[in-house]
Amino acid sequence: MKTLIVTPLLLCSTLSFANSQTNPTNWGDAFSNKRDAGGYFSTGLVLAYQKGLYKSEGFESRISLRGAYYFENGFFLELPGFSDKFESNFAAGYNLANVGDWEFDTVFSTAHGELNYYNREDSFNKNSTPYIGLRAMGTIAGLDALFLFGINTNKKDYSGGHYAAAWLAKSWNVQNWHFFSSVGLQYRNDEILNYYYGVPESAKYHPTFNADGGFNFIYKMGVKKPITENWLFEGFLSYTDYADSIVDSPYSQNILKFNDGRSDKGSRISVSLHYVF
Repeated sequence: MKTLIVTPLLLCSTLSFANSQTNPTNWGDAFSNKRDAGGYFSTGLVLAYQKGLYKSEGFESRISLRGAYYFENGFFLELPGFSDKFESNFAAGYNLANVGDWEFDTVFSTAHGELNYYNREDSFNKNSTPYIGLRAMGTIAGLDALFLFGINTNKKDYSGGHYAAAWLAKSWNVQNWHFFSSVGLQYRNDEILNYYYGVPESAKYHPTFNADGGFNFIYKMGVKKPITENWLFEGFLSYTDYADSIVDSPYSQNILKFNDGRSDKGSRISVSLHYVF
């Protein structure tokens, strides 16, 4: 309930900050001016070492596809990679307004990925949670900032889910190297977390558990360096402190107990080489 009050206030504060940095007359063009049209696409090879609640500790290699395109009419598609300093999910949306250094979008994305759990009769396969929301991106005191608030659109499994996120990041260049560091908070209310991590009374092998809403804390640090006009080297590390109700769920506790290499904290170190078209 607190987030339902605080997050819209954050967005309003963002609007107020953008307004203070912009002449009032510019607001008349805010909703007609769109981002510059254009985009990019890249593919590459990623080598990563990770551990966490959802994957066992170890190395993995995979092919990465990333891209984004912004149309003249305001619509856009985004497919960022794991090294992105803010969100790193697929997103589609519409650019509502641009005021000074701030961009305001409606966004369709996911608040939680699908979750599969296997334990005799208590096994389940739960779908990802899509949401539609509002996103604000800009700068505050020299820091890159992102604020987001969304409501789940999948009413088939449950309703009333709310997702919010806030990020601050700092970027700087050293010769031809680009560095960034960011911190983020992701909030999912009790409807979302209880859908994935709550244990119903009908469960046979797990105690009943009601998951409350909670925050994931995420820290990222990364670097990018162009090697040629088209080749790009990237590396980053990330750390995730999961919400208490995620870790305390009997499902999660069983995963930690019976799967070697799992952890109640998430971490990832990744290096990649991408070709940018």
